[in-house]
Amino acid sequence: MATMVDRIDERDGARSGLGSRVAAARVELESVLAELDPDRFTGADATALYAELAASERLCVAGKTLLAPRIEASRVWKEGGHKDAASMLGSLEGVSTGQARTILANGRRLDDLPATEEALRNGVLSGAKLTELCGAGALDPDRESELVEGAAEAPLDKVKERCRRSRATSASRDPLAATGRIRDERFFSSWTDADGAFCYRGRDTADRGARVLEHLGHAATVLHGRYRAESAGQAATDNLAGAGPTTQRALWADAFFALVTQSAVGPAPTDDGTTEPDGTERPSPDALGVITRPPTCTTMVRVDIDALIRGETLPGELCEIDGQGPIPVAMARDLASDSFLAVLFHRAGDIRAVSHLGRTINAPLRTALVHRDRTCVVPGCGATQGLEIDHVVPFAEGGPTELDNLALLCYYHHQIKTYEHWVLTRTGMDPDGRPTWTFEPQPAFGQEPLLGIDTDEGRAEWHRQRQRE
Repeated sequence: MATMVDRIDERDGARSGLGSRVAAARVELESVLAELDPDRFTGADATALYAELAASERLCVAGKTLLAPRIEASRVWKEGGHKDAASMLGSLEGVSTGQARTILANGRRLDDLPATEEALRNGVLSGAKLTELCGAGALDPDRESELVEGAAEAPLDKVKERCRRSRATSASRDPLAATGRIRDERFFSSWTDADGAFCYRGRDTADRGARVLEHLGHAATVLHGRYRAESAGQAATDNLAGAGPTTQRALWADAFFALVTQSAVGPAPTDDGTTEPDGTERPSPDALGVITRPPTCTTMVRVDIDALIRGETLPGELCEIDGQGPIPVAMARDLASDSFLAVLFHRAGDIRAVSHLGRTINAPLRTALVHRDRTCVVPGCGATQGLEIDHVVPFAEGGPTELDNLALLCYYHHQIKTYEHWVLTRTGMDPDGRPTWTFEPQPAFGQEPLLGIDTDEGRAEWHRQRQRE
C-alpha cells in the first residue's frame, strides 16, 4: 500500500521527492534517538546536541506553518470529517485545537510578511517568536523588517516587548477602542484538570491587572519572609505548614490563596479563635497582616512626556504599565491622579545622572533601575519576579551607588555572583538603549587579567577594568 509520502511524490512532479526527503530525515532522526544514551555525554556535548535538535524543531515549525494554509484552502479536513482545518491539524500533531489554530493564523499572515517568512524558512525563529512577529507585523507591515531584525538572537522577552510596543502604536489600532473591548470581554473561569487540580485563568484591563499584581507581589514578599523565618527556626508561626514553597510560582499561589480566602496558608489550629461555631473560617491574624496592609511598592507607568502632553503615542513612543503592556495615554492621565501610581517617566536620558554616596539605594535610583532593566539581566534568564538589586562592582570594593553600577538579578544569579564569585560585565547597549551583559565564572587563580587580584584593591581594579572593556 502506498504511503501518504509516496502519494505526495507521485502527484506533484515539480515537487517530486520532497515527501521522501522529509521521511528520510525523520528516519535518520529516529536512528539517532534510538542510539542516544544521555549518560555517555559530557555536559558540553549534550548542550550542543540539544541546540541541534532545537534548530531542527524550528525548521519543522517553519514547514508546518507554510503548509497549514494550503491544508485549510484544500478543504481536505472536511473529507476527513473534521469541523475545520485547525481541528484536523491538532489531531495530526497531537496538540490542542487552539495551538493548531495559532499555527494556521501565522501561516495566513506570511503572504504579507516577506521578511518574517524568510527568517522562518532560514530556521531562526521559534514558534513563540513567530507568533509575536506575525501579530505585530499584521497590524503594521511597514515595521515588519525592523521587528524581524535581530529577533533570531534576541531573547523571547525582548522580542515580545518590541512587538508589544509596535502593536500599541500601529496605525490600524485604536488603543481606546482596544481597552474598551478588553473591559467588555473581561472574565474569570475555572476548571478541574485530569489530575484533579483546580485551574483558573482570566482576562482584564492592564490597569486592573497592575493592581492585582501589586497586591499579590506584596503578599508573596510577606509570606516569603515568614517562610524563611520558620525554616530558620526564628519566630515560627503556627499557621504556616512546613518550610514553605521552593519556587516563586508556588509562593505566588500561596499569596493568591491568602488574599482571596482571607485565611492563613496551611492548616489553621483549632484553639486560636479562627473558626466560627458553625465551622466557617475567620481571617487569622497572619492572613490579615497580608491582606490589610497596602503594597509597599507602587505601579509604574512609562510614558514619553511628549505623548502625555499630546494625548496619543506616535511610532517609537512609549506608554505602558510596567509588566502589563501598552495602555492608552488617556488611561495614563487618569492614573496620574491616583495614589497607587508612583512615577511617570519623562525621558530615559534623565535617569543616568541619579546617584548618591551611600550604599542605600534611594527611591529615584531604584525606580530608574527598574525602568531600565525590567528583568534579570543575565543573558537567557529573563526572570521577572523576586528580583534583587546588585552592585556590579561591590560597594565594599569601591563600587559606586549609581545607575551604571547597578543591575537587577534574580535570587539565584545574585547568590552565585556574591558567593561563588561569578562576574557580571557590561558589554554595550542593545537597540532599545539598554545595557547588554555577560555573566561568567571568575578566572582561576593565576589567570587574572591584572596582578594583585588576591587583594581588595586588586579585585576592585580588576572589576573596573572589566567594566571599561
